[in-house]
Amino acid sequence: MNAVQIPDPEGNLSGWVRFAHSFNGYEYAGSFEACAAIANGGNASSISELRCALFFEARRDRHSGGYTDVTATVRDLLRQIKDKVEHQELV
Repeated sequence: MNAVQIPDPEGNLSGWVRFAHSFNGYEYAGSFEACAAIANGGNASSISELRCALFFEARRDRHSGGYTDVTATVRDLLRQIKDKVEHQELV
């Protein structure tokens, strides 16, 4: 993955859901509950944990029917992911 593939956290967020779903957070974490714990804990630090949290936000957005505004969280996660990729912190 390179930084160009990551939706611009400061721009139009179209495409963020597709990017979020390019990583299966449930599979990474081992279960829905574990993925939710990573996303809701606010302590994601590795690129995989950040991508897991972004995946969960995409699922949260879809299942809330638009009643949950995840924009600020999504922008923050994308910033952190982009930073990790730009600094090659890929573990």
